[in-house]
Amino acid sequence: MAAPSTSQRHLLFLSGEMLSCLTTSISGPRRVLEDCITMRRTFGLLFVVTLAGVCITSVAPRLWGDTITEFAVDLHRAIRSVDTEENIIFSPLGATLILGMIKLGAKGTTSNQIKEVLKLQGNQESEEFSGLQKLLAVISEENKEFTFNLANALYLQEGFHVKEQYLHSNRDFFKSEIKPVNFQNLKASAEIISAWVETQTNGRIRNMFSSGDIGPLTKLILVNAIYFKGEWEHKFSPEATHPRDFTVKRGIITKIPMMNLHAATKLGYFSDNNLKYNVLELPYKGFKLSLLLALPAENVDIGDLEKKLTAPILKGWSSNMKEELVEISLPRFKIEHKVDLKQSLLHLNITDVFNPECNLSGITDTSNLYISKIIQKVSIEVNEAGSEAAASTGMNVAAMSLTNHRFVADRPFLFFIRHNPSGSILFMGKVTNPDQSDARGRDVESL
Repeated sequence: MAAPSTSQRHLLFLSGEMLSCLTTSISGPRRVLEDCITMRRTFGLLFVVTLAGVCITSVAPRLWGDTITEFAVDLHRAIRSVDTEENIIFSPLGATLILGMIKLGAKGTTSNQIKEVLKLQGNQESEEFSGLQKLLAVISEENKEFTFNLANALYLQEGFHVKEQYLHSNRDFFKSEIKPVNFQNLKASAEIISAWVETQTNGRIRNMFSSGDIGPLTKLILVNAIYFKGEWEHKFSPEATHPRDFTVKRGIITKIPMMNLHAATKLGYFSDNNLKYNVLELPYKGFKLSLLLALPAENVDIGDLEKKLTAPILKGWSSNMKEELVEISLPRFKIEHKVDLKQSLLHLNITDVFNPECNLSGITDTSNLYISKIIQKVSIEVNEAGSEAAASTGMNVAAMSLTNHRFVADRPFLFFIRHNPSGSILFMGKVTNPDQSDARGRDVESL
């Protein structure tokens, strides 16, 4: 690679309740370039979601639902290969939006790699993103049964030239607001963006940025904030929550608060050779969004289920599930997970965009502009009500009801937040230890 010339540009890309950062650069002397690479470049995506329930109305394009679900499974497999933490949550929708926003400014190989992973159709932006645009419109539709907020913003360094077509495309497809800011004032710019994120996420993410997160060479930050909250269709009773053993792995047991409910809901029994597992659907109020739980049999390791999972298997669950009266036992938990998506995307063959010689000429004519880091942060809460809102109409069955169907999540399980009309997997994760907490701010704890 030729020695860089005079300066370095940073493009910070943020995606909020999802937050992402995109960093780009133009180099100076090689030593300066190396210093910037190790110390200053950040393309980050941070995504946080407060979850208790979500409903989405109207019919979204099935094609994009399938695309996001396929991407969810692929990204989960990639995250597993580089992330050894016990508890995981990520948003395929959030990652799709971030890659889409990058794709609008990418050319050549850089563009083609993103297009292949997202399985984009067509050769024009209008063809590639029209379905996603419709899906986002459906998700963002106002509804009295839940709170959902999807907002995008581009924070530009005052005086930094970004192509008008790129700004227009972001407005058209992602409804992005354009906001000038002075990144030379590190503290003030960090506070401005953090305040926007806090507002859009209803206070769930505070002090997202500090002056140390934004360098004086930062030129652009793209922020996507997603917040939603609602109620269970069948609310758990707090009086029915009791301490219960949870087997983290063989020989390791922890005591956790276990919620309990008798309800009529969809349940499926699945078997693939020696791999047996159950899938339970817990709908949110309005039935437009559901929490799916995949629980391996007692003698099956959660890793075996993860390895076997494919998009066709996941999409085929619904047609093989029946409504049953089920005794449900589910841990009350909270997860906050921060994922560095760069390594995961490298596993999916999105490599060029992280190279200083990548082609982001659709964003600016500035050379050597590239992404150094993509981070996603997601937070999810699952409790008895499903949200902080008013009481919902639940169906509780007398404690003495007789049923042959029990779903007791007292061991590691996978979970999915699915938009039912489109089949899109909006969030996906794994709970291995509901009582986990560590110093890096990633935890699953009782509420």
